[in-house]
Amino acid sequence: MSEDSAVILITGCSTGFGRELAKAALAAGLRVIATARRPETLVSLEAMGAKALKLDVTASHEELKGFASTALELFGRVDYLINNAGFLHGGAIEENSAAENLAQFNTNFFGVINLTNAFLPHWRERKQGTIVNVSSQGSMLCIPGAGIYCASKAALDALSDTWARELASFNIRSISIQLGAFRTSVAESGNLKVAEGKIQGYDAAHEWVSGFNAAAGKERGDTAIAARKIIELITVDPGRALPTRLAMGEDSYNNAKDFYRKRLEDLEAWKSVSSGTDVVE
Repeated sequence: MSEDSAVILITGCSTGFGRELAKAALAAGLRVIATARRPETLVSLEAMGAKALKLDVTASHEELKGFASTALELFGRVDYLINNAGFLHGGAIEENSAAENLAQFNTNFFGVINLTNAFLPHWRERKQGTIVNVSSQGSMLCIPGAGIYCASKAALDALSDTWARELASFNIRSISIQLGAFRTSVAESGNLKVAEGKIQGYDAAHEWVSGFNAAAGKERGDTAIAARKIIELITVDPGRALPTRLAMGEDSYNNAKDFYRKRLEDLEAWKSVSSGTDVVE
């Protein structure tokens, strides 16, 4: 690692994917700014060479602008931003309260917008930057029992796609990583939030929540391998065009193929209804 090494800032580094991404970035020779709401959880990453900063992505616009200034002062620049912080809210959609829905979107969606916007002036001036948004295959699967979470990730995918187009003239890249099932702490009881209200009859939703929690620690994906792949993808050639969306994991890849195949089949099956709506002059 040298003073010329690229700088990467990663949110949500206390556990799971964020921590593994930070470790992979350090191993790749990047200068790492690791963040978490509780900076005491970042001590081991600091020992490896990372800089640690406290960050709550749901903070106000002004607070996030101040955070961006602090982060930029550390090394004089930030080249990569990985928006990883997030959580999963379980329960049937009707069971979720308005406050629970808002909390899910504040972290998974609006927090990404507000934090990224705080860094965009820096990147637009430099004509360089990369935004990595950690999404989920749930944005395609629309899982009963995780509907609000899936909706927040679908919104994140659309946001990421739009950034890729809007920011291309500034040479700023944006990619959404649709994670499959990996062995992180997201499924553990302390990180899986469940709707306080419960309505009888939503069996599929309730069974999914129970099964998701029970499967914690048994997921097929290796987080460390995926983290290394992501870091290599975005850093091997900073000028290379990135896909707007990348399915990460065998399950996500296969589910994405099924998702798009079914959408194309539906599109063709209902073409007669979709077509013939143009104004006749």
